[in-house]
Amino acid sequence: MGAAESFINGSKDHTCSDQCIDFCDCFAGAAVRDPPGTKRGKGPGSAMRAQAWMVADPNGNGLCSLAEIDGWIQKTLMHEHGDDVGKDIWRKFRPSYIRAFNDAKDIGKDRKVFKNSDTSADDYVQKGEFRLLNAYLCIYAVMFDAFSRIDGDSEGTTATDDRRMGIEEWKKGFSAISGHGFACFANVGDDASSLEAIFKKMDADGKGMVLLREFCEYIEKGEEEAGTEVGKMLGIGDGDQAR
Repeated sequence: MGAAESFINGSKDHTCSDQCIDFCDCFAGAAVRDPPGTKRGKGPGSAMRAQAWMVADPNGNGLCSLAEIDGWIQKTLMHEHGDDVGKDIWRKFRPSYIRAFNDAKDIGKDRKVFKNSDTSADDYVQKGEFRLLNAYLCIYAVMFDAFSRIDGDSEGTTATDDRRMGIEEWKKGFSAISGHGFACFANVGDDASSLEAIFKKMDADGKGMVLLREFCEYIEKGEEEAGTEVGKMLGIGDGDQAR
């Protein structure tokens, strides 16, 4: 079981950073499906989602923009961990939010939402997409945690943390993320030739550096090909499955 799935299932069997654990603990509960046979909307996961949605959608229009989701994440983290620690975690994992938002907002059926405007539902996260948004927040936070631990592991962009992963950083840092449980790295040896081969596959544009986007896309593909629960969640395209 990978780290993201273990968060959603309530396990702590992984090697993620303490900040990643603190982040995912705030959203994993709302990502859980209600047990079979539970009346719709009455399970513990539904209850958490309903409460969270009211905060995320303050104007009650059933749609959440990226700015609203970002604000809700910040409020949630500050409420759970205090203002200073909460803001630190919010800033740390912010690069992962847009990937979670973009994946979630395309799940349900598209529709026009405002008269005399080209704005559509696919520009927002809808209530029926909210469960998987919470799952994606955890999934991409784990990916970002792994990436940042290899790429300097500091807040913001510095000389050692430039949002790009070089081959030497990858070879030096791979052992630190081997316990994150990504399917694509499950059978990778820690010898130089094996790590170099994986790096070349991740480096989609062949420019010698792996960006966060490339890192995430490689992991996504591996999870989907392996048929993991995380891969299945990332592959969902039917709005009815999102609830």
